[in-house]
Amino acid sequence: MIVLIVTRGNHYTLKSLADGTYGVKTPKFRITHYERLFGAWRVPRATYIFGDLERLAPWELRIAADLYRAMKEAGLRCLNDPARAMSRVELLTALERTGRNPFGVMRADQDPRPKRFPVFIRSENDHAKPSARLYHDQQELEAALRELPGLNFPLRGMLVEEYAAEPYGDGLWAKWGTWRIGDAIIVEHIAVEDTWMVKIGDHAKVTDAVAEDEHDAVATNRYAPPLREAFELAAIEFGRADHATVGGRTVIYEINTNPYSGIFVADRRPIRHKTQQIARGRIADALAAIDTIPTGTASLAPTRLRRPIRWWRPGFVTPRRP
Repeated sequence: MIVLIVTRGNHYTLKSLADGTYGVKTPKFRITHYERLFGAWRVPRATYIFGDLERLAPWELRIAADLYRAMKEAGLRCLNDPARAMSRVELLTALERTGRNPFGVMRADQDPRPKRFPVFIRSENDHAKPSARLYHDQQELEAALRELPGLNFPLRGMLVEEYAAEPYGDGLWAKWGTWRIGDAIIVEHIAVEDTWMVKIGDHAKVTDAVAEDEHDAVATNRYAPPLREAFELAAIEFGRADHATVGGRTVIYEINTNPYSGIFVADRRPIRHKTQQIARGRIADALAAIDTIPTGTASLAPTRLRRPIRWWRPGFVTPRRP
């Protein structure tokens, strides 16, 4: 059994794995939330994936890291150490510093002065689509940052990110999604839109040429080498990276530790249907490789951080994260 731990209200992302609508056979998969486990003293023997790390508050990360260690000491297999997995800012900073990414990122509340323009503003911790508005010089940026508090956007938690994108072709822009599950790196799909800020993608804009390129990339696992480096650098063992090709090189925009993968709907085009089968089959195989056969329960040693939580857990209900 595999258990994905997420923040309250964000269990929908991999519901297809939990309810058997993924399209291929996968190991038993369950989803729970951190608040339920923070005070637990006994848990089922399973593989535990610490997801949604980017949505946790700093104090929650400390407790999650404490829980991770208690589970490891109990002999459980765990992926994504909350104490080591990099945040969005940490990862993008490290990717630029090591020469893997050509762009930088700064916190909006620390007087950001980008080395290159244009830039855009986004949230640090959620997965909503950022505004596609670009700011072309320091004066424009500072004016935008002054406006944010008046629009009920505190600067804390906002990022200024240098623009790094280029057209994919035929008036389209593209973003790729590549997973890591344990030791496996799996190129899954392409998303295309007619704007540089690609989020979900527009299926209607996937031409035959795009579908053929996607199939080749998935079948050959084209981007596996640079993405493995990024996941290793980030110390993330489960998640999906968003990336693109800019100037002939792979650039990484983020790694999501609670990625969405919906129910299986066979694409009408044979080549895309085959691509779906390849990607989902590899993901199923990777999940099988990290699976734990359930054999009873494991006791978790109480700690100074987690022991008090059991007493006030019944009243501890947090809102859903964005």
